[in-house]
Amino acid sequence: MNIVSKLGSAAIIAASLFAASAALGQTKPAAPAANVLIGTATANDAQAAAAEKFAELLTKYSNGRFKASARTGGALGSNQQMVAALQAGALHGMVTPTGILSPAVPDIALFDMPFLLPLAPAQMTAFAAQSKAAARIAELAEQKGIHIIGFHGIGPSSFLTTFPVSKLADVRGKKFGATIPSPLRIAAYQAWGWVTRPIGFDEVYSDLQQGIIDAMEGPPDVVYRMRLYEVGKHYAVTGHYSLLANTIVSKKWFDGLPKDLQGVVTKAGKDAIVFADDAFTKAQNEGLAGLRKSATVTEMPPAEIQKMKDMTKGMIQKLESDPQKGPIVKLLQEDAARFGKK
Repeated sequence: MNIVSKLGSAAIIAASLFAASAALGQTKPAAPAANVLIGTATANDAQAAAAEKFAELLTKYSNGRFKASARTGGALGSNQQMVAALQAGALHGMVTPTGILSPAVPDIALFDMPFLLPLAPAQMTAFAAQSKAAARIAELAEQKGIHIIGFHGIGPSSFLTTFPVSKLADVRGKKFGATIPSPLRIAAYQAWGWVTRPIGFDEVYSDLQQGIIDAMEGPPDVVYRMRLYEVGKHYAVTGHYSLLANTIVSKKWFDGLPKDLQGVVTKAGKDAIVFADDAFTKAQNEGLAGLRKSATVTEMPPAEIQKMKDMTKGMIQKLESDPQKGPIVKLLQEDAARFGKK
């Protein structure tokens, strides 16, 4: 055999070995998908839908490297249990109102200053995206093991009561179920005359039914879809809070991911927020329309709304002078002024 033939034979053998090794590589079993859980406390509403969308996009964008699913309706425990699990890395992600994080990240409660944020969900999301205070709060959350992918609007919160409300004086001395453990919210409730009682969201229906509480607050979609109007027959539209939510993941889990999967988590979270804007806008409109058919809906008169604002001025002034909270309060006020000029 001449040298050319030998070289040709060698080339054929090499090509055969390469093809065989490639074929073996193709038959190598793929790594199993990592199970990812996204928790949320509500069910059958826009918040639950946003959690489900986040899970769906995590699976899609990772090409199956994540096998993500949402657990809604508090299936993974109370909000506080889920937050603790997320900090420990045992739960991967959540979609939840910002106030739920206030025990872990106290400054996040500053979003709960009454009458601060715009009311429309998409406007709230846009506000948070340009907010220097929001960026600072996200940094503080990182220190507590919580990675905030982004903030998004839920909608305006008003009072659901077991009694008619046409003026602020009607609520004085009545028992209010505070489902979000935000000291700022509780201070405002008390300034308006409520007697507050901290409760879990899963206790609202039974507590209203049994007379343990006389009222709670919530956006129209939650009140309607959770059928709370069955036990609280009156909905007083005040818009005193614009509920802000966040899409969050465990910092411990996120930091342990390779860079490409970190990018997947970020993109999935941000795209889920875009979905949430549309979902919450539709849900709030439908929820309020449903409540008008199922309960007595009243609009709090402008003069009474002004009383609510006036009665919380001292609380806000105290925050402004607080050496720790004051700087973020100032940032939020500057954010609001800047956003209002757009």
